Amino acid sequence: MSDIIVRDIEENDLPVLKALIAEAFGEGWNLGRFAENKGFLSSLLSIYLSMFLEPSTFGKVAEAEGEVVGAVLCSVGGEATTLRRLLKDIMPNTLALLAAPEAERFDIVEHISVSFQTIGKLLEGNVDAYDGSLEFIAVSAQARGLGIGKTLWSEACGYFNSKNTESIYLITDSACNIGFYEHSGFSRVGAERAVYNYTTGQRQSEVYVYEYRFDTQIAMKQ
Repeated sequence: MSDIIVRDIEENDLPVLKALIAEAFGEGWNLGRFAENKGFLSSLLSIYLSMFLEPSTFGKVAEAEGEVVGAVLCSVGGEATTLRRLLKDIMPNTLALLAAPEAERFDIVEHISVSFQTIGKLLEGNVDAYDGSLEFIAVSAQARGLGIGKTLWSEACGYFNSKNTESIYLITDSACNIGFYEHSGFSRVGAERAVYNYTTGQRQSEVYVYEYRFDTQIAMKQ
């Protein structure tokens, strides 16, 4: 694979970002449930993407051989959420979800409501203790093992350091590559079990909150 190019996110990158979300979270978020309804799944992924883009104040993609193979999104409190400009009107996507069969609508509501409740428990009273958050980082399967995740995280660290960030947090779950975060210096500070009662049966996952303290990492490297 050729040299990796890291650049700003552009509007035409959004379909690839949706694909990265599906690949990274598909198992944990039960997205396979909607695989046969491609229009519904596309609308759903657009809404999930908006949830990542909406709070983000920084974003980059990694490109190899002309294709986007990874992305990182993060946020710092008080900074302009400039990536909102990439968001399209989500009303058509919302209407598509409302028009879906009842079972599919139920499963989406179940996933979103349980996820938000679980995250709320993990972060209760703690959000203000952090300067920012790592919203999303993912590398496509065919490009893993090439150091792209490390490169994207380095870009994010440069941004956080430019804003004098002392600490950040991230939310992830047991279906994701938590080893990457732990290897990068994140520490797990909370865990909560999420129980989803889907129409296709009950599923469970462990949801984690990790923190990264820049002063601690600097001291460890000295």
